[in-house]
Parts: sequence; structure tokens; C-alpha cells
Amino acid sequence: MLKRNKGEIHMNKENKQTSEKRTHAKPSTFVVEGDGDWFIQNGYEHPNDIIDHDANLDDAEAFFGIFAAYNQHNIANGTKWDTWPSWELCLTSMDIGLHFLMPKIDTHEDWVQREHWLALAQIVHIHPSVSMDGYTITIQGQNGHVFAFDFCLEIEKWGAPGTFAEHKAKRMAAAKKPKSWMWAPPAYLYSNNVAHSLGEYWSCPDYVSKYGGESTLYTHDNFFCIDHLEGSFASSALSLIQLCLEDNHIWIMQYEEALNMQAYVEEMEREWPGGRPDQDWEYQ
Repeated sequence: MLKRNKGEIHMNKENKQTSEKRTHAKPSTFVVEGDGDWFIQNGYEHPNDIIDHDANLDDAEAFFGIFAAYNQHNIANGTKWDTWPSWELCLTSMDIGLHFLMPKIDTHEDWVQREHWLALAQIVHIHPSVSMDGYTITIQGQNGHVFAFDFCLEIEKWGAPGTFAEHKAKRMAAAKKPKSWMWAPPAYLYSNNVAHSLGEYWSCPDYVSKYGGESTLYTHDNFFCIDHLEGSFASSALSLIQLCLEDNHIWIMQYEEALNMQAYVEEMEREWPGGRPDQDWEYQ
């Protein structure tokens, strides 16, 4: 009888643990038969009859419409979206590793990201205070303020509303030229920008605890600069939308950021009124 060495035993144990992890990684998410007969048999439309496969499927409404087409039963029953699209995501700029369900090689992280995308798609598609137009997603906050940003799936960022289409057009035009790298536009300049309806030099809304009614010179923009949170792009976008819908904590975050900038500038002026020695020596 052959004896197995320690390395082989360790490898088999590791493979077993990996297999168990993959088995337990898959949530209740499922995918119906690729031909869509399940929907027809259960009284719904075939996804192929809903999705325009020739459209720009990176467009927010078209992209989230793919998920809606495969979750008609959940929309009808008011239940959590749990059905991953069969194949259409390969026509989008989504991370290629998430397009198709492959239980034998999918990792726990893959399943978690899919759960995030399903949750994001559901709130964007169903919530009455969220609307879409092209790449732009607009949110009506519960306290009456309006927020908007462009959904940039291709680069996994959000940006100032109405700016990504032009940026993408410039990139595509440059790509068709000889030595396209010479003509490529700079990185997306409006990334992380979220527009709001209070305009420039806004005062903190009266209903906001602690800062209500206050103002500072450092609220001069009609947009916020909000970086991605930790986690996937989908989970970050979901958190951003929930912040906008809640329409309260987002003002605290941004006003405190403005106050921090004010404190920094005042300190610089107080400590180095003639300019900072290590940076502004030419102004001394």
C-alpha cells in the first residue's frame, strides 16, 4: 500500500476545504434555463422580448433592465431579486468574471458581488424616488433634495451627471486614430462627483442635527466629492444611493468636510501668513 506524503495530504485537505467553501458560498441565487421557457411557462415575458440586445447596455436603464427582465417573478411578488441573468451581461462592461454562473470555479467573493449587483438593480429599478436617463441616475431625497450622478460601469466609478457620455465619445473617437495613445483624453475628470440641488455656497439644511442652518465659504460647489467606499463598486453605489435617499447624514458628512477644509486654511494662514517655507518659498 502506497503512503501519501505530507504535501499530498495537505493539498487534498486544501482542495476539500476549497470545495466546501464554494459549496457554501452559493446563496439562493439561481439562473433559469437559458432559453427563457421558464418565464413563458409561468406567465411572464421572455427576457429576449424585453431586452434590446442592440442597445448600449452600459446605459444605466438598459443595464439594470437586464436584471429586471430576469426578475419579473420577484417584481410581481414583491420579493427580493435572486435571479442572475443568463448570458446578456457579456454584452456589458461588467467584470467578466461575474457574467456567467460557474459553480465549479466561482469564489465566495464572486457570489457576494452578484448579491450586491442584484440588490443595487432592485433599488434602482423599483424605488419610486430613483430615476434613470442615459448614464444618469437621479435620486429624490426624503427631505426634498435632489441628487444625481452618472453611472460609469466601464470604469466602475460615478461622476458628475451628464459628463460620462461625452468622455466616452472622446475615448472612442481617439481609439480610431493612428497611434491612439497620443490622442486619448485624460482620465475621467468628473469621477466621484455627486450633484445636489442646493447649488453653490449652500447652507446645511435646517433639519440636520448639530449643523442645521450653518454655512461656510467652503461649501462653494454644487456637487459633493464622494470616493468609493470599501468593497465592490456595486455595494458602494448602493450605499451612495441609500445616503441620498436618507437625505440627512450625507449633509453632515459634507459639511464636516467643509469645516475641516476651513480649519486647515485658517491654520495655514495663522502659522505661515507669508506662505509655507517648504512649498511657497517663492512668495516669501
